[in-house]
Amino acid sequence: MEVDGDNWNVNPSDGTKFAHLKAFVNATREFEATHSETAINLLTRYLGLIASSCDLSIFSPGRSEVCAFFNSLWRAMSDARGPHWAGVAVLARACMEPSARYALTHTYKFMPILARLLSDTVSNDKKIKLLSVMQDISYGIKINWQESYLAELMKTLTSWIVQPMLEPQHRTIGHKSLTVLINLCYGNLPAIYALMRTVDTKEFVVHLISLKDGGYGGVEVCRLLLCLSSATRSASTTRQADVHSYLCCTMKTFNKAIVESDETQLLHAYTFINDLCSDENLRNYVLTYPHFNNSLKDALKDADSLCKVNQGDTMEPESTAGCLQNVLKFLTVLVSLDLYSLRSHHIDVVCLCMKASRVCLAESLELFAAIITQYREEGRLPKELISVLSDGLPALLVPPSMEPGKAGLQWNGPVGSEVSQQAVIVSCRTGLSLAPLDRNWEAALNRMLAHHQVRKLLCSGLSGNNASRRRQILQLIKHHYFPSDQMNQVFGENVNSVSDLSVESLSPRVDMESEMVTFGPSQQTAVDDLVTRLNKELDSGRITNIATSSVMELYGYKITCLEQRLHSHSVALQGATDHMASLQHALALLQATNSTQQDVLYTTQMQTERHKKTIEELHKQLEDAETTLRGFRAKLAAERLDKDKQRENAQKEFRQQLTNIENEMKARERESEERFKQAEIEYKALQKKLEQQTSKNSELAGVLIKFEERVKQRDKKLEEAANGENSLRREIEMRDNMIKQLEKTVVERENRLYQVTNQLEEMKRVQEMVAKLMTKSSSNVST
Repeated sequence: MEVDGDNWNVNPSDGTKFAHLKAFVNATREFEATHSETAINLLTRYLGLIASSCDLSIFSPGRSEVCAFFNSLWRAMSDARGPHWAGVAVLARACMEPSARYALTHTYKFMPILARLLSDTVSNDKKIKLLSVMQDISYGIKINWQESYLAELMKTLTSWIVQPMLEPQHRTIGHKSLTVLINLCYGNLPAIYALMRTVDTKEFVVHLISLKDGGYGGVEVCRLLLCLSSATRSASTTRQADVHSYLCCTMKTFNKAIVESDETQLLHAYTFINDLCSDENLRNYVLTYPHFNNSLKDALKDADSLCKVNQGDTMEPESTAGCLQNVLKFLTVLVSLDLYSLRSHHIDVVCLCMKASRVCLAESLELFAAIITQYREEGRLPKELISVLSDGLPALLVPPSMEPGKAGLQWNGPVGSEVSQQAVIVSCRTGLSLAPLDRNWEAALNRMLAHHQVRKLLCSGLSGNNASRRRQILQLIKHHYFPSDQMNQVFGENVNSVSDLSVESLSPRVDMESEMVTFGPSQQTAVDDLVTRLNKELDSGRITNIATSSVMELYGYKITCLEQRLHSHSVALQGATDHMASLQHALALLQATNSTQQDVLYTTQMQTERHKKTIEELHKQLEDAETTLRGFRAKLAAERLDKDKQRENAQKEFRQQLTNIENEMKARERESEERFKQAEIEYKALQKKLEQQTSKNSELAGVLIKFEERVKQRDKKLEEAANGENSLRREIEMRDNMIKQLEKTVVERENRLYQVTNQLEEMKRVQEMVAKLMTKSSSNVST
């Protein structure tokens, strides 16, 4: 099937978010068809836009758009004419997203492509960029056979590790090469064997020890030394002094990496100490290390700075979160050792958990659960630890941002299905470990498990392709505190189908059939003759009589056969590797489509259940409405009968009233006729009086006209008098104003006069005093 097909399951709201990824996929098809400069420039342009994106969620796997993009990028970078370094920039950006980094390592297989780009011909800056991406992608890689790129890559890496570190760039290249080398060799015997065939193991180990003693390499050197010793000898032969030396180097690296916020060094420090503590043969040596207390005391002082992400920091929030996650994992391993000397730091570690829970909830819960487990045998926690927990525990165990209606489960940190599933699993595990200790924690666990988003994420984890996560969820379900009755509706079919799976059924198997290399007729005859002679001489006991040249000729044929077979197998292996990568890309797309369909199915199922409940409620409402309607109909029928009776009675009463009214109307008509006759007689008399009155009115009109003329003359006189009165008022107001001004001047003059008199009195006093002084002075002179 086509991994980058057009039939994508695209959410219309995310069209702009994944627009550049889709455009790059289309441009890759054009590039593969034409290989023109325009297509290459277009690919480079889109890769630059994608690498400069601030949203890392566009690289999160699980969507068909992302699967198609990484598949197209893999094909474009596999082509010799593709935009390799622009692709490296995109991979460097994608590695900041944890789930995308895991997919680049295990699903999309970018390591062989990057290994082909790594050579002495590129500049030092490009080497550093390429090695930085490779050290992220190679972490946790699984190598099950001698892959074709290993030999050349081992040769390049070891040459840069053993080269003189004269310049800072050479030191950086050597350090990153060492990181990539340990990632390839860790847990991968084929890679270790490829390394042993590339270098002289003894000389290389001596060089590694010199790097470790010189302070260069740190934990990576210790890990590589342990891998080489485990491959050549058993782990039980490791001495206690060596383990203590490794731990000393690890703790120094851990403290230094916290100060420098070096995520890679913190990751390797956690991985190494976890390996040492997980090995039954080496764990006892770890428990006897005496300097954990002092190193942990110094580390906790600097770990608080990682919880504070300031706006002026040059580091990105994702890098700071990664550093904090590795610190919490490292501390979890140390706390799990159950060393009594470390209990004095438990309060500080719990405070760190409270602060870090806003960014790294899952790791904070792991560390918190590890601390609580140390006091399981005692049955109670110290008072100092309880006082620290009283305020921060509810927010740590049940995040307040877990609200319905939000898209997905928001865990106060990076958003994504992988992170959310892991956080849910760790929260359930922590709650199950704390529930037997207190009822409040048991109630908090029940509240969290009752949340529908928690159930959805647990269900998606069961149906996902992560085997370890499925095992963790199954262990949670088997716990006796887990409410199985509540979860049966979610896990009913998934538990039965997933519980039968094993790790072996999840790992792909590749059966390679050996190819038979055929000889020519003459070579075949010579080989047959030689084998026949060898059998005869062996039977007769005269094997020493055979010429050495014949044996050498047989070995020559055999070596030629093996070389031909090795070449054919290497070519077949390269083709099988590429084919397997393409199949994994197709599988990733199918899994993304499957997860999307499962989300749709889950949402549809939830909506169907809601609709069923709504339909049931509507049916009940309909039945209630029908019963009430029947009651209303019976009531209306009774009211109709009553109204019919009332209407008949009203009609009878109306008829009687109508007859009475008709009789009254006839009597009133008679009376009105008589009154009309009398009114006509009165009208005639009034008409005569009106004529007389009109004559009188004409006379009165003449008198009225004269009276009106007199009134007009009086009005004119009154207007003139009013005008005179207004003028007099104005004059009076002007005079009042003048009087007020004069009063003000009088007051001012009186004030001046008062001041002058005061001055005169003071002058008089002064004169009197002067006179007195003069008299005193004259009397003194006379004496």
